[in-house]
Amino acid sequence: MEHTGHGSPYEPPKSLLDKHLRSLRWGSIRLLSGGVVAHADSETTNGASPPRTPAQHQMTRKTSNPTPIAGTVTRWLLTLGLLTLVGVLTDRLVQVQRRLEDLEGNRLDEALVFQRNLFGVRSELTGIRVDLESSTAKAELTAMLSERLRDAESNLGRIGNEIEEQATSLTALEEGSREFGPHVLEEELERRDREIQTRLENRWQAINQLVSHVEEAAQASQLEVQRLEAAISTRRDLGEMWDELVGPVVQLAGDASVGSGVLLRSNRNADAGGWDTNLLTAWHVVRDIQGDLSNTDMPVPVFIYSDDGFVEEFAAELLAFDAELDAALLVIHTEEAFENGADLAPRERLDSIRIFDEVYAVGCPLGNDPIPTRGEVSTTSHLVDGERYWMINAPTYIGNSGGGIFDGETHELLGIFSKIYTHGTLRPTIVPHMGLVTPLDVVYDWLEEEGHGDVVPRDRSGDEGTTRVATASATPSAPGAASGSAAPIPDGQ
Repeated sequence: MEHTGHGSPYEPPKSLLDKHLRSLRWGSIRLLSGGVVAHADSETTNGASPPRTPAQHQMTRKTSNPTPIAGTVTRWLLTLGLLTLVGVLTDRLVQVQRRLEDLEGNRLDEALVFQRNLFGVRSELTGIRVDLESSTAKAELTAMLSERLRDAESNLGRIGNEIEEQATSLTALEEGSREFGPHVLEEELERRDREIQTRLENRWQAINQLVSHVEEAAQASQLEVQRLEAAISTRRDLGEMWDELVGPVVQLAGDASVGSGVLLRSNRNADAGGWDTNLLTAWHVVRDIQGDLSNTDMPVPVFIYSDDGFVEEFAAELLAFDAELDAALLVIHTEEAFENGADLAPRERLDSIRIFDEVYAVGCPLGNDPIPTRGEVSTTSHLVDGERYWMINAPTYIGNSGGGIFDGETHELLGIFSKIYTHGTLRPTIVPHMGLVTPLDVVYDWLEEEGHGDVVPRDRSGDEGTTRVATASATPSAPGAASGSAAPIPDGQ
C-alpha cells in the first residue's frame, strides 16, 4: 500500500482477511470430513473380521456400535460451533473494516476543508500585502511591513509542515491499528484532532494580531505621508520663520572674542517684578569673554537684533556652567518681555531625531548679525573626550558657537552649537560642514542636576521628562576638533 505526502485512504488487508476466512472454512470442512471417513473406516474394519457366532454378534452390537455414532455426533457439533464462531468473527472483522473506512473518509474530508481554508488565508494575506505595498509606497515603514508579511508566510509554511507531520503520524497510526482494537485508534485520532485544532486556533489568533498590527502601521504611515505632503505643499511664512529661528539668536561679545547664544521665552518675576529671560550658550564663549575665571560674576554683554536691523545691548548674569559639557545658562533681567524666544524641543522629539533630518544652524559667525544656514543631521552619536555630540552638515564658522540648532520642520531648538572641525596643524583649515552640537537632552540632564529643572519643557503628554544621564566611554578627542568662538585663533581640542 502506497502513501502520498497528504495521506491516502486506508485500505484494510482484504487478502489477509479472506485468507483467515478460507482457513477457518477449510478447517471446518476437514474436521467434518475426518468424522465421516473415520466412520467409514470403522465399518470397513468391522466387515473384514472373521465370522462370528450369533452370540458374539449380539455382544458386538451391545458394546461396539454406540462408540462411532457418538464420535461422529461430537465432530459434527464441533464443526457447527466453529462455523458459527467463524461467522461471528467474520461479521466483527467486517464491522472493523467499515469503521476504519468511515474514519478515513472523515479525515480526508476534514483535510480537504482545512486545505481550502488554508488556501483562502494565503489569498487574503497576498491581497493584504498588495494593498499595503501600494498604500505605503511613500513611507519608510514599507520595509517593516514587508518583513512582517514574510514572517506571516513563514508561519504559514510552518503550519503546512506541521500538517504534513500530522498526516505522516496518522499514516503510521493507521498501520499500527492492525495490532490494536478500533477503540484505541478512535481515541488516538480524537486526541490528535484536538491537538491540531488547538494549534490552528493559536496560529489563527497570531495571524489576526499580525494583520491588525500591519493595518495600524499602514494607517500611521499613511498619516505620516499626508503630514509630509502637507508640509511640503505649505508655503513658508518668512516672517514667522524669522521670529522662530533668527529672532531668538543673540550675539555675545567681549574685547577679544565674540560668539552666539539663544534666548528662551521670557518669564515674569513675581518676587522682584519685571521679566527674567534665560539664555543658553556654550561655556567657552562666556569663558573667553570674561577672561578672568576667578570672577564669574562679571556681566556678559548681549546684543539682541530685531527684524528691522535695530540692535539693543543688555547685560546677562551667569547662573550655571559645565566646562566638560561646554554649556552655560545665563539670565537677563528686564522691565519688559522680549518678543522672540526659542521653543525647546521635548525629550520625545529629541529621541526621534535621525540622520538626514533637516535642521537650521543660526549664529553670528565672525561677529555678523544672526545668519541661518540649512543642512541635515549627519550623526547623533559622535564622541569627543567622552562627551556625546551630534554632527551636522549645515555650513558653520567661527562665531557660531553658542548658537542654536533648530528643527527644520517644527522650528524647535534641538541643541547648542559647540565646536567645528579644522584640518592641519600649522595653518589649520576650518571644515564648515562638520559642526558638533550639544544635544538638548544632555543639557536637560545637566540643568536638572543644577537645580534649574523649571527650564526643561514638559513632554507633549504633560509629564515632565525623566532625568537621564547620558553615558559615553572616554575616547581620545577627535583630531582637529576646535571650539568655534570668534577668537583670532580657534581653541584646539
